[in-house]
Amino acid sequence: MTCTPENVRVLVPHSQFVPVHPVKRCNPCDLMDRAFAKMHCEMVRRLVYQSIRSIENVVFQNAETAETRQLKLNASTADFTVLLSIFLCLLNVDPGLKEAVMLSATPANKHKLAGMLQHLRHTLVVDFFTDEGVSTGCFNHACEDLYIVS
Repeated sequence: MTCTPENVRVLVPHSQFVPVHPVKRCNPCDLMDRAFAKMHCEMVRRLVYQSIRSIENVVFQNAETAETRQLKLNASTADFTVLLSIFLCLLNVDPGLKEAVMLSATPANKHKLAGMLQHLRHTLVVDFFTDEGVSTGCFNHACEDLYIVS
């Protein structure tokens, strides 16, 4: 018997192999989605350095201060947990970093990001700096949970 079109029977319709809903893919440029993943540690470190330079340029008229020097040193030697906390705190104060993160967000994630930034400013950062019981790990998890839920 040969396989001619009239001898071939289709047992399973093609529509069963096509997803009913489109597969949701992460935007490779969405910085917030990637920032929480340890595998993107060097990207976060690069964003932290850029943010510190931006703050030096805008706030301190292109001058390095003792504080920004210490922040750079911390960022260069920090493990991922501390580095992510630095990133999130800088995200709270640096308009350039906020803009970069917002521009990278998918349209569906922009509302999540806006909600997270509001809560970050008014609650999470305040709690992190005033409550000694909030560790860097707890702060990072609270920010990530907020981003997911927003």
